[in-house]
Amino acid sequence: MNPRKVLRYLYYRCVRIHGKPREVAMGLALGLVVGLTPTMGFQMPVAVVLAAAMGQSKLAAALGVWVTNPLTAPVVYGATYVLGALVLGQPIRPPDGFLRTIASLDGLTSEIFLPLWVGGALLAAPVAPLGYWLTYQTVVAYRLKAHHRRARKLHRWRWNAHDGWHRVPVRPPEAAEEGGRG
Repeated sequence: MNPRKVLRYLYYRCVRIHGKPREVAMGLALGLVVGLTPTMGFQMPVAVVLAAAMGQSKLAAALGVWVTNPLTAPVVYGATYVLGALVLGQPIRPPDGFLRTIASLDGLTSEIFLPLWVGGALLAAPVAPLGYWLTYQTVVAYRLKAHHRRARKLHRWRWNAHDGWHRVPVRPPEAAEEGGRG
């Protein structure tokens, strides 16, 4: 799969979501926050439920959680673990007896999940507002461009000897019907 096509698809999927630009941007930002938490496997339902509860775009929230997908998850979770471990003053290496820790779940929360949560929260703090701003600006710009494109279609080019080539407004179908009834 071509990464360029995937990015283009995601771009058009995001900017064409129905709803106010603020709702789309808030939904995506919410999805980014949930995507940076260590809730892999439950991220999409969590983001959609939160977006619905907050009255934001559920589809945009679902798109936002894809910041952690099977390709990016090792990098994202690695970065959140390192950031969380640094802030908590823990060593940046697997705890002693890592496999035993996972097998017995002893110390799993404090030595692994706590740094993931802390690092995820710290990473989400700048990522979510940036994602909101970029999404809002992109959606507004796309919708303005589409509006101008539709407005240009309401004109035709005509030629006459006096004016040369010039644009003539085309009457919308409902205006043409009202004018013909009188």
